[in-house]
Amino acid sequence: MGNKPFEERLAFLKKIFGDSDSPTYPNVILVEHIKCTGKDHVLDKLQELQKKGAEGLMLRQPLSRYESKRSSTLLKVKTFYDAEAKVIAHHKGSGKNAAVMGAIEVEMACGKHFRIGTGFSDAQRRKPPQIGSIVVYKFQELSKSGTPRFPVYVGDSIDKTEAKDAEMRVIDSGDGDDDE
Repeated sequence: MGNKPFEERLAFLKKIFGDSDSPTYPNVILVEHIKCTGKDHVLDKLQELQKKGAEGLMLRQPLSRYESKRSSTLLKVKTFYDAEAKVIAHHKGSGKNAAVMGAIEVEMACGKHFRIGTGFSDAQRRKPPQIGSIVVYKFQELSKSGTPRFPVYVGDSIDKTEAKDAEMRVIDSGDGDDDE
């Protein structure tokens, strides 16, 4: 089936496992697929799903074949938050970065500390942001402890003197009560 277009592979799976509203096997439910009608449709659907707690959505090129590697026919779409934090320490790298900075430790406006170790160029690793400076970072979500998950260095925030935490989107609890 791997050499067949996506739509044929999906139809084959539906024959075996049934539609999501009437599955043949209760432990296997196929994810609903919707044809994209444009950019606004993608952004609206992304927002709708993220309010329910989803990380993002996937876009697949019509008639695409299966590939057992990263593929340009399958695109992950998700939003990132960005915020600013104060650099409080530099941490030595390892491996290829053994002679340079591997990560910076930063402090959020709320006082929580975490490390950022990706997003830096080789030149930035040789001359990292100064301790006490404010940097911009992006991340996908907050952990249960309130620190950013998968933080990525974006750049120095030369016009800022204070850290600023991200404004987080509210996830719909699904109970119909929008007041919480």
